[in-house]
This record gives sequence, C-alpha cells and structure tokens, in this order.
Amino acid sequence: MKTLVPIRPLTLDDIPRLAEIDAEFESRHYLAVEKSTDGLNAAWRLTEQPLDPPFISTDYSLDRQQREEVITRLRAADGLYLVAEHKHRLVALLDVERERWRDTAMVWNILIDRHYRRQGLGVELIDRAAAWARENKLRALVLETQTNNYAACCFYLEYGFKLCGLDDHFYSNDDIGVKEVAIFWWYEL
Repeated sequence: MKTLVPIRPLTLDDIPRLAEIDAEFESRHYLAVEKSTDGLNAAWRLTEQPLDPPFISTDYSLDRQQREEVITRLRAADGLYLVAEHKHRLVALLDVERERWRDTAMVWNILIDRHYRRQGLGVELIDRAAAWARENKLRALVLETQTNNYAACCFYLEYGFKLCGLDDHFYSNDDIGVKEVAIFWWYEL
C-alpha cells in the first residue's frame, strides 16, 4: 500500500519540528527473554508474553542530544534523511546512516506518528531506505528496537527483517527484569 502522505528530504529547519511527531506507543505484549549460561555456553530464548498492565512509552520523542546526533548525521550527508509532512505537521522521520566499516545502512530512527500508523508510511520509508542502500551497494539495513515495542517487532518481522542479536544490558543492569531488552534486526539486500 502506497501512502498518500508526502515524503521529502529532512532539512536542518525541520529539526526543532521533530517534536511534532507523536511517536509514543502502547504495548500489550512483549518478547520475554529467558537467558541461561554455563561458562562460555549461553542461550537466549524469546517468547511472546502479555503485559499487564500494558507498557505505555513516555519518552519516545527525540531529546536534545538525539536531535543533535541527527543534525550531525544530516550534515555529514552520508545517509538518507526523510520526513513525512501532512497538513503542515511532521508525522514521520527516517534517519539512516551509512556504516562504511561494515557496508550497512544503520536505521537510527524510524518514527511514525501514532495517528498515521497502519497506513503504509512505515513500509514506504523502509522501502526507500532499502532502495537507497542498494543504490549505494550496501549489504543490509540494520536497526535496534526493544522487546516491549511489540508492534515494531511484528512490523520488522513482517517486512522481512531477521533477528540477529540482543543485548540484555543495553539500557540498564536489569533489562530482562524490567522487560525492555535491546534486540537487533538485519535486512539483507
């Protein structure tokens, strides 16, 4: 499904306006991480579990440091930086940087306003990222999300991304306990 929301290149003037994107999410499920270790033998298992109460994000918008990082990447001009704008309001951001050291395209941010989800905008942005990466002879799109962002996990899986790793100490010393573990995705081109 092709979106009807206009997509255009991100500009420096757009950076303060990124706060217009309501990227918060609610999740009634998560991917529970079970970990077992025996010396150097380690195993992780992910299973879908209900969340009661549901997880409701409260800090998913880009903070000042993250906006500065977007500015740095945009100025370096070695990536794909797009926004979707509807009725004079930003409703999506795609922030992709080439990682030359491993010939990949790192998707730093794909933010879709909650009122514009399930309308094809996410697919359109990932399609554009994949096309850009192919044009630049990169071997994959890579990204990170959280086990409690269940809808995003389902979206990446449905699109064709493969789970390629996790870090159970990425956000805190007890990511498994707080049910928010970083998982990494790979989309081979």
